[in-house]
Amino acid sequence: MTWSVVNFGKHKGKTLPQIIFADPDYFFWAIEEKVFANKGSLAQEAREINHKARNIKIPQKKGKEKLIVEYIIHPPTGKFGAIELVPFSRPPHEGSSPTFRSDNLDLSTPRAISSYDKSGCRRMIRTMKYYLFGNENIHMTKNKCEEFFDDNNNFA
Repeated sequence: MTWSVVNFGKHKGKTLPQIIFADPDYFFWAIEEKVFANKGSLAQEAREINHKARNIKIPQKKGKEKLIVEYIIHPPTGKFGAIELVPFSRPPHEGSSPTFRSDNLDLSTPRAISSYDKSGCRRMIRTMKYYLFGNENIHMTKNKCEEFFDDNNNFA
């Protein structure tokens, strides 16, 4: 797919796949505020990225038990703390940190927990890059971002 380039705002010159990997908090804020509405093909692309970013398949290991994602909330702040991929049969986390589980990675989770959480979104992206690409410090080029969102096998 050929992704449209955003021609306004703080992410001017980037495509939506680049924006979601660089600043998911901004992307989901922009969705809530309808920033991409009435922007032609960008509006359709925003709907597609929004859906896919909330439904990323968890990488599974062949012959191993199904993994699910456990979202951990940081107790003192009540904001997003971390994610961990855990075996389906593992008992829920016990301790002071509230958690919840899902079958898919959802990049909107930090913003859903707290309406403004830039550091939580950065932790989410860093951890997600580790689980999906094997390296939390991998540089997400324009091509790598777009290829990820072009591959429907990455999404539930």
